[in-house]
Amino acid sequence: MDLYWKKFAVLDLTHGGIPIAKSLAAAGNEVSGIDVYRTVKPETLLELEEKYGIHCSKTPLPASEFDLIVAPVHLDLAYPMLVEARAQKKNILSHHEIVGEILKGDSRLSGIKTVEITGVKAKTSTASLLADMLSRQFEVVLHTSRGLEYWKAGASSLIYKGLSITPGSILVAVEKTFEAGFRPDFFIFEISIGGTGTADLGILTTLSPDYGIANNTSLASEAKLQLIRNAKPGSTLLINARAEKALKAAKKDQIKVLTFKDHFNDQFSKTPGQIADFVLETEPGTSALSVSSELVMPSDLLGSCDLSGSSMPADSSKYQASPTSSGSGIRFMHRGKQILSASLRPGYNVSAYRTAFVAASAAALELGTKPEAIISAIEGFKGLSGRMQEKEMNGISLIDNSNSGMDILSAEKALDYALLKRKDEKKEDIILVLGEEASQVCEGLPPELVQGFVEKFGAKCKQVILVGERMKAVNGKNIFYARNLPEGLSKALEFAGGDDIILSSVKCFR
Repeated sequence: MDLYWKKFAVLDLTHGGIPIAKSLAAAGNEVSGIDVYRTVKPETLLELEEKYGIHCSKTPLPASEFDLIVAPVHLDLAYPMLVEARAQKKNILSHHEIVGEILKGDSRLSGIKTVEITGVKAKTSTASLLADMLSRQFEVVLHTSRGLEYWKAGASSLIYKGLSITPGSILVAVEKTFEAGFRPDFFIFEISIGGTGTADLGILTTLSPDYGIANNTSLASEAKLQLIRNAKPGSTLLINARAEKALKAAKKDQIKVLTFKDHFNDQFSKTPGQIADFVLETEPGTSALSVSSELVMPSDLLGSCDLSGSSMPADSSKYQASPTSSGSGIRFMHRGKQILSASLRPGYNVSAYRTAFVAASAAALELGTKPEAIISAIEGFKGLSGRMQEKEMNGISLIDNSNSGMDILSAEKALDYALLKRKDEKKEDIILVLGEEASQVCEGLPPELVQGFVEKFGAKCKQVILVGERMKAVNGKNIFYARNLPEGLSKALEFAGGDDIILSSVKCFR
C-alpha cells in the first residue's frame, strides 16, 4: 500500500494513535489526529502540531477531507467520522493494519524475525517464556506489558518502560531498540486485540472468555482474528486448539498452521476431528500447589518487570533442577510422541501457566531452539510477578495475582486456588485485596461484577479490601476500601495473622 503524500485522519490519540500519526507525518503525509476521548494533555497536542505538523482536534472532522481513516478496533462504530467514512465508502484501516504497513516499509527490520502474540489470557507469560527460551541461542528483544527488554543467554535487561501493548506502541518499541544500539535476531511483541500482518510467527493464546468491544457492537474475538486473516504468505500460525473460530479462519493458502493444547484440567472441549500438534501433560503425582520462601514487602509488588529465574548462566542447557517438593512435572508431546519433560520449581501456581508452557515451547521449537534450552528455561522459571506467584510478605503467605490482564474470572480462579492452598497447608483465613488502580487498564474491572463476586464469595474471606474509587459503590460485609494497591496490601497486613493468606487480585499496570 502506498503510504506517501496522502491525507490521513488518525482516530484515538489515547491508545497508540500518537506514534502512528508521527510515523505517517514523517513519511510526508498530511495527518490529522483526533483526540476521541479528549484525554490527551493540551501541551502534548501542541507539540504534535508545532514539532510534527500534525493537526489535532478533540472533535470529529469531516471524513470527506481525508483519503484514509485510521481507527482502533475498539472504537465505537457509531463515532461520527466512522459513520461518514462508511457512507462515503472511504478506506478505513485499523491501527493494527496501518502499523503493519509502516513496518513493511522499515528497512531496518530486514533479516530480523518477528513474533506477535495476542489473545485474552497468557500473552505476557507466553511471550516472556519464549524470550527466555530463544535467548539461550539467539539475541531477543521482548515487548510486553512489563516493558521493553533485551534478552541474551537466559538473562534480561530493561531497554525502556512505560509502553502499552497497543499496536502503535510497536513502532516506539522498534525505535527504542535501534536507538539503544541493539539489532536482535528476534522481536517478540505482545499485542492487544489482533496482529499487524507482518509476523513470521503469530501466536493466539486464547479466545475466551470473549467480551464486547466498540461499545459492545462487536466481539474482541473477531478483532483478534486479524492475526490470522492478515497473516503474511510464508508465515506460521500457532493457535490454541480450543479456538474453533480461529481454526476455521486459518484455512488459507501459503500459511502454516500449528495447534496446541494442554491436559492440566478437564475443561478442554474437544473439537471434532481436531488433533493438536503440541500437547502438554502433567506427569504422574503432580500437585498444583507449591510453596515459596521468597520474602517481599508491599513496595516490592509495584513496577517489577524481571522474569524470575532470568539470571540463568549461559551454559544453562546443562542445568537440571531437582524435583520440587510437590513433585510437579510436565511432559511435552508432539503428535503423540514425547519430545521433552521438565520438573518445575516451587513458588507459583503451575496450572496458571499451562497455556504459556505449551505455546512458548511449541513456538521455540518451531523457531529452531534446541530442546535442552527449552527445558532449562522451564526448570528455571519461578512465575511472573503478579501472575499467580506465591511469596511471603512480612511472614504472611501472599498469592500475587495483580496485573493488567486481571479480570473477574481470574479473581475467581485465584480464590479457588487460595482456598485449596488453605486446606492443603492448614492455613487459617483469606484476606482478599480486589479491585483496580485505573479504570482505563484494559477496560477496567466493572464494579457491578465485583459486587456479584462479593455477594457470591465474600463470606469465604475474613476481610475484603476493595481498591479504587469506583469500588466504593460495592457493598457487603467485612469490606474496607483502599485508594491503590500498596494501601490495600498494607491494610491486608493489619488484618492478617501468621497462618492467614493474603490474595492480591488488582487490575493494574506492573
